[in-house]
Amino acid sequence: MQVEIVTPVGVKYQGSAKGVIVPGLLGDLGILPGHQPILAALRTGACLVDVGQHEPVSLVIDSGYVHVTGGQNVVITTELCETAQEVDAAAARTELEAATAALVSTREDVASAGWQVKKRAVDLATTRLRVAGTKN
Repeated sequence: MQVEIVTPVGVKYQGSAKGVIVPGLLGDLGILPGHQPILAALRTGACLVDVGQHEPVSLVIDSGYVHVTGGQNVVITTELCETAQEVDAAAARTELEAATAALVSTREDVASAGWQVKKRAVDLATTRLRVAGTKN
């Protein structure tokens, strides 16, 4: 199966995979060869690409879509994609502390755009820390 991750700045990841797990809006989606066609929205979270005999490739993605065609092609379109090696764990910890403080202190309604932006910042920092923990 071929996996491609595309961001606004170009292709971030491309390669063969035995499977991929992506963060769907309602929960993680596992995709294996032969998967039925699907187009699904993604939330901020970790994407795991099973490359076979090596450790899975762990990536941070920040919302977007996954499109599976032909049972062998997976295209993930996302705003951001970072590898574990690109994540600065110390900076992510600082981001998480600041984002959590901003979210806790907000008086905005949870349905407001402002609250959603603050929640996304917490989710992104948390995901970065999780993915950074997969560095070899």
